[in-house]
Amino acid sequence: MHVSTHHDRIWQAGCQQKEDSILQQLQMCRPDAHIQLVDCLQTDTDKTIITDNYFLDGRTAEYVFPEFWHIYLCEPLKNVAPNHRLNCLMNRLSGERMMLLFKLHERNLISDNIVSFNCLYHTRDPDITQRKQFFKQVYHETGWTQYNKTFNELKERVPFIIDHDPDSAALASEVTLVVESYVSDSTVAFSEKIFRALQTPRPWLLFCSPGSVKLLRDLGFDVLDDLIDHDYDAIVDQESRLDTLLDSLDKTAYNQHRCEMAVEHNQARLQELSTLWTHKHEKICDVQ
Repeated sequence: MHVSTHHDRIWQAGCQQKEDSILQQLQMCRPDAHIQLVDCLQTDTDKTIITDNYFLDGRTAEYVFPEFWHIYLCEPLKNVAPNHRLNCLMNRLSGERMMLLFKLHERNLISDNIVSFNCLYHTRDPDITQRKQFFKQVYHETGWTQYNKTFNELKERVPFIIDHDPDSAALASEVTLVVESYVSDSTVAFSEKIFRALQTPRPWLLFCSPGSVKLLRDLGFDVLDDLIDHDYDAIVDQESRLDTLLDSLDKTAYNQHRCEMAVEHNQARLQELSTLWTHKHEKICDVQ
């Protein structure tokens, strides 16, 4: 009942196979380590953590290497003319994603754009009735009252299920709103979602932890600062960050040539990171 994000070009390019290969290499030399390369925010383990994600607070991992991010390197997309302003794909229910949905609705950004909200919640493929109930349950668990009107307007309309994978949704839109898996005040954790956007010829806004865009910029990625106002990235308060992010949408320009230049640069940067993996692998294994 929802389109799997594992059917897009990143996964077709062998992301899982590249990840499995790295895992096998690390497990051979560091069998004591907890190794997780995708969607790793924190873990309840006393073992050393080796992850491709970056932790701003530095508390939870001994080895954190963005060199692993080259597993997301994939072929560029053939560009086409967009016919929507925005796409925003959300599968899993959470309070922050619900808040984003409410704000999209309040700004009239759902009906004429590509917005999915699949209401998945601890069940593999719930039916429509279950999804509606999950939506209501999570909202009541938040304890919010300021969104009661918006909640009542949406509770019988959800879930929003669309016939797009992330690639086709992005190409059909001028701007992609990337919603990362985890949002935290102090910790950045990336999944394939942002790397897909970095290799797609479209400007993007990133709903993730504060400092996420700065991290990408500092590590050499082209974040299209000349097309996008990323001031939202420095705001810690989640609701204020969302408001400023959506304000940025009105000012975000789509420039095909500039976006294609960014894709070329970002794919070259991912390729550079892949060349650093051998050195990092040796360094990790020498620690034994």
